[in-house]
Order: sequence, then structure tokens, then C-alpha cells
Amino acid sequence: MKLCIIADDLTGALDSAAPFAGRGLAVQVALSPEAVASVAASGAQVMAVSTRSRDGNEDAARAAMAQVVAALPAGVPILKKIDSRLKGHVAAELAVLDPARMLVAPAIPDFGRLTQDGHVRGHGVARPLSIAEALGPLAGRAIIPDVTSAAEMTAALDRMQPGDLLVGARGLAEALAIRMTGQPAATPVTPRAARSLLVIGSRDPITVEQARRVQASGLAAVLPAPLGEAAPDTTAPHLLVQAVAGQATRTGSQVAEALARSVHPRLTAGRQALLLSGGATAEAVLAHMGITSLRLAGECLPGLAVAYGGEISIIAKSGGFGAADTLVTLLEMFQGQN
Repeated sequence: MKLCIIADDLTGALDSAAPFAGRGLAVQVALSPEAVASVAASGAQVMAVSTRSRDGNEDAARAAMAQVVAALPAGVPILKKIDSRLKGHVAAELAVLDPARMLVAPAIPDFGRLTQDGHVRGHGVARPLSIAEALGPLAGRAIIPDVTSAAEMTAALDRMQPGDLLVGARGLAEALAIRMTGQPAATPVTPRAARSLLVIGSRDPITVEQARRVQASGLAAVLPAPLGEAAPDTTAPHLLVQAVAGQATRTGSQVAEALARSVHPRLTAGRQALLLSGGATAEAVLAHMGITSLRLAGECLPGLAVAYGGEISIIAKSGGFGAADTLVTLLEMFQGQN
């Protein structure tokens, strides 16, 4: 195995591993720490794993990281994927790896999310976010470069020494994939589907706007799901189910579980493609479907990884990622319009 990518949720695991799959490497994704051993034995050149620890507490995050590391073959290089807006238990998870030195580069330049003066700035970032603050006591071990372009990301990666831990998001993964394969561009995947289901658990404003544009386009029927509870009474060939506010209060994980129960198996049956937005939502739906690992094919759009669980296409999208027309473009792709 050439590389293991460890992410704290499934969408992060997929979007950071997609640049490697799109350049011809065999990539498998473990949906939980429990699946690492079997996926590691699959012959994959790159493995990505979700610790499913984004929404839990720090102790659970540390335990999940330790479980993954213990199951890895000795000597496998690690890319620790972190959220580009520094969500989750960044310091706690890195402490398990205990690096002597690390490159911390969460920028995604082609998405307008940059790092300058030790802070994340740009698209979807309301105020600058301190990287050192997210690293806590490990900040003194970190090299935190300014990255405002793909060229600057490549330069930062080139300055690293063997044994340095790489910590970042899709932008760093892209630079590393280019270095490992020698291929500047990835080959895109074009999924087609006569029947598709989009399950939107994220309440990030970026995703909310993307869903609004789908409704305005008429490309899919839209079914609101208050607190994740949907009444699946439609047979529309293309359907978007979106979690919305309800009478009570639920955690993100509870909403994701409710969505998963609502859509599977009543709405997943007979679909050729699923789009799952929000890491917890993706994990919950796939768990209800009994899927523990995925074969990754690449990306259909920037940040939208295409994987396969059996015969069905699985596309997972981080809540804070993508242009406003991303979901409209995806539906047009499903329907052969582009």
C-alpha cells in the first residue's frame, strides 16, 4: 500500500482520495475503523478511512484514531485529512499520531479556500480561522505555509522531508496525487442514472443554496424531511430529500439516522445513483444499506467523488463544498444533458 488517508468523516475520506483514483491508482475506502483490516488486505494502492469521529467527543476521536493506526500495515505513509474549515477534533486526533514535524495545509485553492498568515480564509469562511488554535499543543511542530494557489501547495509539499506527517484537505491530496503518479490532470467520471436519489442532511448555507437551485430547475422532485423524517410518497425518477427544521430539536447525528430510515429501502430501491450530502448523513445511509467499504473511481465534479457499492454509484459531498449550481450540474449529468 502506497498511502493511507485518515479522515474524520466519509465525505472527507472520499474527496481527499478521489485525486488518486482519478489518476489510475486502485483506491478503496473503509467506512469505519472496523473495516480497515479487510480493506488493507484488498490489494488497494491507496486506502482512505473514515473514523466517523467528527460529531463525537474527543475521547471517542482518539480511540477511533488509535484503532485505525493499530490495524494498518507497518510503515504505511499517512495523510491526515482535516476539515478545510478546521471542524472536528483536529488536535486530539493528531496527538495519536504524535508527529515530530508536520505540514499543515488545509487550503483548497481551486475552491477559493486559502491559508494566509496562519489562518484559513476565503470561500465559505465568515472570519479567518486560526490553524494554530486548532492544533493546540501540537502547533509548535507544524509548518503552516501560505497557500493561495496550486503552485504554492506543490512548493510546500516539495519542502517536506521523509517522515514528516502531511495534514490537510483536498488541495494537499491533489498535490500529493500529482507527485505520486506524475499525472497533472485527473480523468473525470461521468455517471448516468435513469433514477437517482439526492439525500441532503447538511444545513450548511452552501448546500442549502445548491438544493434551492435544484428545486428552481425542476430537474428533480423535492421532498422536505422535517428533522430527517420524510414521508416517501413519490415515485419521481429523480428525487431530492432534504432535512429541514421541525417542531423539536435533534442533533446532527439523530437527523442523519432519521433520514437514513426514511430513505432506505423505500426510496433507494431501483436507483442507479445516490448523492449523499453531509458526512454523518452519508455514513448513516450507507450503514442502513449494509455497505462497509467502497471502490472509488474518481470525481465527476470538483469535490464530488464517485464510488461504487456493488452496482450502485455513490456520490458523497461535503456540506460546505461546491459551486451554487453543483447539484443542478450533477442532475444534468445523470440525465445525459452534459
